[in-house]
Amino acid sequence: MAEDAFKISISEGCGEYREKGSSFLGFAFPLDDEKILLEKITELKKQHPKGRHFCYAYRITEHNWRASDDGEPKHSAGTPILHQIQSAELYQTAVVVVRYFGGTKLGVPGLINAYKQAASEALENTKSQEIWPTIPIHLTLSYEQYHHVLQLLTHYDYTDLENQHTEIVEMHLSIRESQLENFEKQCVDMQIEMRRD
Repeated sequence: MAEDAFKISISEGCGEYREKGSSFLGFAFPLDDEKILLEKITELKKQHPKGRHFCYAYRITEHNWRASDDGEPKHSAGTPILHQIQSAELYQTAVVVVRYFGGTKLGVPGLINAYKQAASEALENTKSQEIWPTIPIHLTLSYEQYHHVLQLLTHYDYTDLENQHTEIVEMHLSIRESQLENFEKQCVDMQIEMRRD
């Protein structure tokens, strides 16, 4: 993986772990807003009304993460779930594990293992994608320059946002942040007007 790239979840995944009569159902899903997590937990509580604990963890960015034990002993549920997200090197990802109590207490080490296993299996069943930070830019150019820029862009990671063709061409795109400086230099050399949006 490139130095500036990171992985995100792009699909949902489920997993299950059983220990001494208790069931731990893991649900992994993409998450870029905490509101989605609350909606998902509400949905899971409706689907699993006999579930005793709805423990979770998420990591959106390096500094935006959270873990909840939902009544389990401190750091016995949310933290092991979070560690699985971190081990998978995923961002914009959440995992909720629903516990059905089976009548036998597992102790903190047993709980840590159970939540870890359910989260791990759920994450294994998701799909991920490598992405990187991008910067939106705006290019103003002639039709002759347009064809050169299209050729130039084949060497860059970008997303075409919008193009307008009048007497001139205006391109709105989002280019990989680590490649922007080099692209800017090439635009200057080609006398193409470029600005960051």
